[in-house]
Amino acid sequence: MQISDALKSEFSKLQMTASSVIHRHQQPSLGEELEQLSQYADEADTRDSYGRGGVIREFEQQICELFDKSAALFLPTGTLAQCAAMKCYSEISGRNTIGLHPTSHLELHEHDAIRTLWGLSVTPIGEATRVLTAVDVIALDPNKTAAIIVETPMREIGGEMPSWDDLLAMRAWCSQHNVRMHLDGARIWQATEYYQRSLADIAALFDSLYVSFYKDLGGIYGAALIGSEDLITASRVWARRAGGNPITLYPSALAARLGVQTYLPKMPEFVEYTQRLTDLLSDAGFELIPKQPKAAMFHIRLKSNPAAVTEKIIHYGQQTGVIVLPLPRSGDAESAICEVSIGTQALKQAPEFWVKHLTASGL
Repeated sequence: MQISDALKSEFSKLQMTASSVIHRHQQPSLGEELEQLSQYADEADTRDSYGRGGVIREFEQQICELFDKSAALFLPTGTLAQCAAMKCYSEISGRNTIGLHPTSHLELHEHDAIRTLWGLSVTPIGEATRVLTAVDVIALDPNKTAAIIVETPMREIGGEMPSWDDLLAMRAWCSQHNVRMHLDGARIWQATEYYQRSLADIAALFDSLYVSFYKDLGGIYGAALIGSEDLITASRVWARRAGGNPITLYPSALAARLGVQTYLPKMPEFVEYTQRLTDLLSDAGFELIPKQPKAAMFHIRLKSNPAAVTEKIIHYGQQTGVIVLPLPRSGDAESAICEVSIGTQALKQAPEFWVKHLTASGL
């Protein structure tokens, strides 16, 4: 059952007046955001020109240092970043197939761009309802496979993550068969606590990775493709061909840089808070996906359809000023799934606050 536009509009209005919101960071108004970036910009910051020089070049160097990779490319979207990388790997290897988990963003949310626009083939690896393992990867035909994409945390299954041992085994298989191993790291900022390793240590297992700057880091938009000099040089060409190379991207690069500075140091705190919150939610009888969340995010399954859940969230918010959940992201006639990403808004209250209000909301 779909959520009506009227309900979505009502929820958006409620977000502007609510006193407490569980999801992500507080979103400033347009004027506040532009003023914040104006104050944040350094006198030495300058515009880029078609993605070269200026603030973007400096930010790309910062990202390279963070992940200990030789080159990075700031791009408008991860959709472009990952498909461009896969196209390059196909051209390098002479193989046309990419291994993707069934819940990959490229399979679910990009209108089949990897096939129809980029001319690549896809082989599913693993099962949609469980985390990717090395056994799934080893089942691929290496003679046809140019690259695999490994997502961690895995968004569609609530932030589950492949084990470190599985990642090592995947890396060994890819190295043995000259298959490139790419990380869909849209939310990789959340993963260091689970793996107990730095971002650079995690990135060392992969030939390349993509990161997002707006999901966890509060940016306006923007992504980075990170890898070898050769990959980044070739990807610049494909980004230009695909129309992803505007005259300047400096506002989004400034926002991304500010997000790295502001929110990345807080990730361990967000993850620890999520663990405390979800332990209490489980004790209160709520169904979580996964049962024991590993990142600063989780899914919660509710026993009503998405429209009914939305109505309850809005009604409770109007009565109390508390938005206990974001809108459902999926569901059917009997259930709905909401995705919660923990950020600065949730941390304004103790975990017990959210459990009390979720219980009182009747969801």
